[in-house]
Amino acid sequence: MGSRLHKRLSVEFVQEVLEAFNEKRITEEIACELFGLKRARLYKLRRDWLRCQLKGEEFRLWNRTKSNFRTFPEDIEGWLHKELMYIRNEANTYRGKFNFSFLTELAEKEFGRTFDRSVFRRFALRYGYYHALPEEKSKVYTRFETSGPGVLYQHDSSHHLWLPLTGERHALILTEDDYSRKVLSGKVVNAESTWEHLILTRGVIERYGSPLAYYVDNHSIFRYVGYTSRHYKYLKGPDEGEIQFKRALESLGIGLIYTGKGEAQAKGKIEKRFDYFQRRSPYLCEKHKILRTEDAQPILDDLIYYYNDCRVHQETGEIPTKRWENAVKEGKSKLKAIDKTADLDWVFSIHDVRHVKKDGTISFKGKEYKVSKYSGQEVTVCLIPEVKIMVYKDRDKICEYHL
Repeated sequence: MGSRLHKRLSVEFVQEVLEAFNEKRITEEIACELFGLKRARLYKLRRDWLRCQLKGEEFRLWNRTKSNFRTFPEDIEGWLHKELMYIRNEANTYRGKFNFSFLTELAEKEFGRTFDRSVFRRFALRYGYYHALPEEKSKVYTRFETSGPGVLYQHDSSHHLWLPLTGERHALILTEDDYSRKVLSGKVVNAESTWEHLILTRGVIERYGSPLAYYVDNHSIFRYVGYTSRHYKYLKGPDEGEIQFKRALESLGIGLIYTGKGEAQAKGKIEKRFDYFQRRSPYLCEKHKILRTEDAQPILDDLIYYYNDCRVHQETGEIPTKRWENAVKEGKSKLKAIDKTADLDWVFSIHDVRHVKKDGTISFKGKEYKVSKYSGQEVTVCLIPEVKIMVYKDRDKICEYHL
């Protein structure tokens, strides 16, 4: 139902239905349907009604006390005044934009106890910091459930004003396990590139193992596939960028699934995660006057830790890391260990084909490199930006040059 029980039904009607249900004149299903409630809520409602009957007390659906507002100890109240004052008067991009769920998380870290967002909201209303506004309509996402960790990783990027004081959009790249909702890795980068996706993916696979498949956005994930360093600019077309990522995963036996055109909402779990971080990270970056992505990373890492290890997920009812660990103990994990013989530098590098000249050299980014054999044949140059280039014939390494 769209509204609470006390707003939809009278106390008299509720008591009539509870009495009929308690006397077994109507079934549990009918009572739930009449109230628009689930089974657990029905039985709790009946217990409250029976308790009032036994004690001779008035049965009420709304148990608000005489005081409309909860009081806090002085240290908590002072902290809350300070935070609300900052949002209302000092913040730039987020001035007047109150995120009470995030405030409760900050308070929990500060004072080591839990808080209810509605209590903070009423506090802000009481002292005039906040004026109730119509809530944003939530997005509808298509959701599906996998059977355990490692069945499917969702991987995507989000372009957003992550560092508000710079006035520029940056990219956040995330990988999330579909089953546990555990965020496996996240990084804020100046510009999205194939290389950034490759190094993030390598870190995830080296740490956790190989999943059965990755689920990515067919439109946005490879929108920017260039790589620029102080030495040179590396540019390729979008299709080639897609091939780089696909080649890397398929060489490890990992499937790659794309959302269909116009169906980005199918990746609802990770889209919700971007929304979670968008409501927190930019606010903290502005508050702490962060101007560089490398300085924003510790803030993101702290938020990811809290999300993974401290916060109960609303859909699963479990903490993501605990859900992951319990599933692994129960044998639900589909993760596979990486083959020790796998050449991960070859897998997670940017590949480009070159033709060996008659003198046994190749040209790459304006420089000549000695190959010494395979004259007149094609070889593969594998680039790890700002680190090294490697030359391969098929999967055999011929030579290596450090940059």
